[in-house]
Amino acid sequence: MTTQSNHLRVTLVQINAGRDIQANLGRLKQLLSGIGTTDLIALPEVFAIRGSDRDYQDTAQPLTGPLMNLLASVAHRHNAWVLAGSIVETSGAAVYNTSVLLNRRGEVTASYRKIHLFEAELDSGEIIRESDLWIAGSTPVIADVDGWQCGMAICYDLRFPELFRHYSSLGAHLFFLPSNFTQRTGQDHWEILLRARAIENQCFVVAPDQCGTNPHTGIASYGNSLVVGPWGDVMERIEEGEHAITVTLDKTTLENTRHRIPALAHRKL
Repeated sequence: MTTQSNHLRVTLVQINAGRDIQANLGRLKQLLSGIGTTDLIALPEVFAIRGSDRDYQDTAQPLTGPLMNLLASVAHRHNAWVLAGSIVETSGAAVYNTSVLLNRRGEVTASYRKIHLFEAELDSGEIIRESDLWIAGSTPVIADVDGWQCGMAICYDLRFPELFRHYSSLGAHLFFLPSNFTQRTGQDHWEILLRARAIENQCFVVAPDQCGTNPHTGIASYGNSLVVGPWGDVMERIEEGEHAITVTLDKTTLENTRHRIPALAHRKL
C-alpha cells in the first residue's frame, strides 16, 4: 500500500565525480552521513563515474548489478527513497543513460532511459555527441513516491518542454532533473529553464547537478543544484562544491499556486 503524504523531505546531493567509482561512492557516503532524517535522496546524472566513453563502457552494468545493491543499502540505512540520478546501464550490447528510483526497502520501482541525447559545439570548438555512446530511450516514466507523482527526466531533457507537459497532463506534482550540465550552457540556461518548467506546469523541480571538471575531457560542470517551487521560486541552491542539503516540499504550496493562477485548468491544447 502506497503511503500518502503532503510533505516530502528531499535531500539534494551535488558531487564532483571522477573516474574512480569507489572513491566517488566513498565521498558520497561521507556526504550522506550527516543529512539526518529525509524521505528521498536525489543524486546527479552519472554520479558514480565521470570520464571517457571507454570508462562508461567498461563500468556499465545491468539494473541488477553491484551498484544497485549499494544503493539499496543506502535506502535501507536512511529509510529513504533514492533517486540514482543516472547510472551507465547495459542491456545486451546497448548502453543507456538511465535514472533509477529505489523505494525505502531498496527495491527498484521505476527506471527511465534518457530520451534526448545531448549534442553541442563548445566555445573551444569541441563537439559533444552523446549518441556516440548512448542509445536513446523512448518512454516517459512517471513514478509514485509516497503519493507524489514524479516525472523522470535527465539533463538535456530539460530543453524539451513537451516531455514535462506530458507529465503535467498525468497529474505530476514534481519533476526529477538529475544533470551533468556544462558550465558554459549552465550559466546561461540552467536556472531559467528549470524555473520555466516549474512555472508553466506549476510543479516542483528537483535538480541535482554535478560540479567540478570531468578528469578526461576537462569539461567543467555548472553545479548550482536547485530545488524550485511551483511559483518558480528557488527554494534551495548548492552553488559550488560537494554538498548535501535537505528541503521540505509541501503540497499545500502547490495547491495554492494552482488556485491563484489556474493555468492548468485553462489549457486548450
